[in-house]
Amino acid sequence: MPPPTALQLSDDHFGIAEVVAPLLDDSVEGAAELTAASPPRLHQTAQMKRLSTPWAVCLTRAEQLAQCRLADGIVLDPACGSGMQLYAYCARLERAGLGIELDSDAALLAAANGKRVWDAHGGDWGAKTQVVLGDGTDAAAALAAAGLPDRPVAVLHVDPARPQDAQRHSLDEMQPPLAELVGSWADHLAEGPVGPAIIIDLSPRLSDAQRQEVGEILGARWRDSPITWEWLSIGRGRIDRLTVWFGGAADPRSPARMLRLLPDGSVVRFAGEPVAEKADHTTSPKPGQWLTIVDSALLSSGLQGQWLRKAISHRTESRWLRIDGRRPLLLTDTALRMDDPSVSAFVSTTGEIQARTKLPPTEDGIESILVSARSAYLARLTLRCTIAPGLQPVLQQALDKGLKIHPRGKQGFLINAETLDGEGWFVCREP
Repeated sequence: MPPPTALQLSDDHFGIAEVVAPLLDDSVEGAAELTAASPPRLHQTAQMKRLSTPWAVCLTRAEQLAQCRLADGIVLDPACGSGMQLYAYCARLERAGLGIELDSDAALLAAANGKRVWDAHGGDWGAKTQVVLGDGTDAAAALAAAGLPDRPVAVLHVDPARPQDAQRHSLDEMQPPLAELVGSWADHLAEGPVGPAIIIDLSPRLSDAQRQEVGEILGARWRDSPITWEWLSIGRGRIDRLTVWFGGAADPRSPARMLRLLPDGSVVRFAGEPVAEKADHTTSPKPGQWLTIVDSALLSSGLQGQWLRKAISHRTESRWLRIDGRRPLLLTDTALRMDDPSVSAFVSTTGEIQARTKLPPTEDGIESILVSARSAYLARLTLRCTIAPGLQPVLQQALDKGLKIHPRGKQGFLINAETLDGEGWFVCREP
């Protein structure tokens, strides 16, 4: 491998790259401030765009990091890609950065992108920010190429490339490997009162054992440093980001943090001690009770208790019927306080139980389900239960056709749940 090469931020680098990387069409040119609604116009290949962190998420992290007490020094991203997250940190913190990229075209584009963010948002950080074409796990070589001292790094952020299904791969298969990366940079990190500030983006599908392994890699070097695990969701019933915030970047009071990023860029947060939940199948849901599908990230974070205290009165009975998968399911005796944004932000759908169907959702059982839906005066009944992919559109079409008699009726959904007497299917009417 050739020796690492340091690149200053410059638009000229784009003309050297041997890839097609047009500017993002939906970006805003010349924004005067960092906002979720004004992403910088960056050069990205199709693969870069697919793998890059959304600008709103980049800003949310930068805002959180700005609240931390950091040592003096630069921001480092040893696998910077397009540079979007690195430059969000640099612009918000007003600190110089160092990006490292193994791919030559990606490094050139990252250097060009840094100039665009610097031009758009101003500040002095860009003059001392560099991108090194080289190996992110060779700290000494990268620092020498950039002409930096031995301990210049105040914040290390990395989003390693990883296999699509990280549960079936070891952490060493991520690139750069975490243990090797941390070992290489450990002696070059400026440490504050609780250790260095480290932020690592990980697969949302990381297993509990792998999360423990990450904690052990960091704790082996800095045993007493705090750690905060953060789950972030932008909706759609899935965990979008899992990030570990360590040392000076962590919140010492909160081992777990749950963020729901709303379309307008605002954030709903819960933070604190995680509590493991258990599914309760000791009773069967009844008409008049409410079933709610909740954002899966909430249960994964272990902070569902904080959310539940806002969602219902302490006098209201509740139990979790399902705690894993993409459709965690909550049963309550009353409706949720959906007028509270911190409650509704984590709700996929909620409805009052109208009936338990006599037959499961099959082609033979569709008429029985329609009887219950018509009795509830529903204009539409959306299938939100486990059904074979090929059968789902057939049944949904049959339901849509059968409910045309109530065009002004309410919306509803069909959901399955384990109960005291086996699996059941419930027709629910949305508020």
